[in-house]
Amino acid sequence: MPRVAYKDSALTVWRGKDCLRLIDGLTTNHVLDLEKGQVRQTVFTTTAAKIIDFVTVFHMGDFLAVHSHASKLSKLLDHVIPRILGQDVSITDVSSKNVYCIEYGVVNEIVGTFSASNGLTRGDIGSELSILIAALGFEFEEMRSEEEFSQWRVENTIPWNGYEISSVHHPLAAGLAAFVHPAKGCYIGQEILARMVSRGRQGKKLMRVETMSTEPGSITTHGEAYSLAILRTTQ
Repeated sequence: MPRVAYKDSALTVWRGKDCLRLIDGLTTNHVLDLEKGQVRQTVFTTTAAKIIDFVTVFHMGDFLAVHSHASKLSKLLDHVIPRILGQDVSITDVSSKNVYCIEYGVVNEIVGTFSASNGLTRGDIGSELSILIAALGFEFEEMRSEEEFSQWRVENTIPWNGYEISSVHHPLAAGLAAFVHPAKGCYIGQEILARMVSRGRQGKKLMRVETMSTEPGSITTHGEAYSLAILRTTQ
């Protein structure tokens, strides 16, 4: 299966009995019921419901491994650490000890679990998408270019960090509605997102559009015949 390097990767190890509770209170998805062997994606948001980072949480048993993005890690930790207060949570950055890639176009019959063997951890985060993490020095095979991966994302309307997923958008506009739990309350940015959903008005929406008929400044991922763009909705 095709793979592409996940260059803007960061990995932190979270230890302590309050880790899931802390993440649950700061992100859009429900993670309190996450169990060993499971993986789940969620979004850290500001009080204005803008994206801080889109992360992947691996429940390793004794600790959580949280994949995030190197370009956003400082901002993410600045947001999280002051909110630990007296909770049993410690966070260690192990980004430089690992290598990362994405496997796409796969067929994952079960989404939300991960496996580890021969030094490689594979998290099945979507029906056609997996994230692979290995110790520094591991060499991935069947690597493709970022351009090929971007074209695949356009064909499947998949948002990505640094393109659609950025601090100027809220999760609904960026195509991350599947990671905004509809029945969850009490997290930072929740009231704004809940209001958008209840009123059916989210301002902008991720769309697959014809490249030539779309204003270039609106395109977030450029493709050949089609591209991805976040455009204002008529609602």
